[in-house]
Amino acid sequence: MKKNHWIVVLLVAVFLATGASVGHAQDQSKKSCFDVDGQVWMHSKESVKRGFLLGAESALILEYHIRTKHSQAPSKFVRNWVEGLRDMTWQQIADKIDTYYRAHPDKMDRNVFDVIWHEIIAPKVQG
Repeated sequence: MKKNHWIVVLLVAVFLATGASVGHAQDQSKKSCFDVDGQVWMHSKESVKRGFLLGAESALILEYHIRTKHSQAPSKFVRNWVEGLRDMTWQQIADKIDTYYRAHPDKMDRNVFDVIWHEIIAPKVQG
């Protein structure tokens, strides 16, 4: 058990060291990794956009399935995310986000998650 503890500590240290060097290389902005706004989004490669969406969606779907497996209701946020994006590919979601930012160049400081929720998911689950 003690050996596993040191492995976890080592992995966390490597992760933090890697994150620090990557963060330093990213133009030393004060934004956190969760501050993906229109500026960051529109300057990202397509593969990075799809990777971002895959990561976000994977985390939410994981919670959805874990809760349903244990007979717990997923949160409204997770339920709506899964239901609202169920029939869309990552590329379709990325295209909708691109379209939003192109149509609203004055809103480039708006967070991508906010755009996904209010412009893509909410109209589907409310309608």
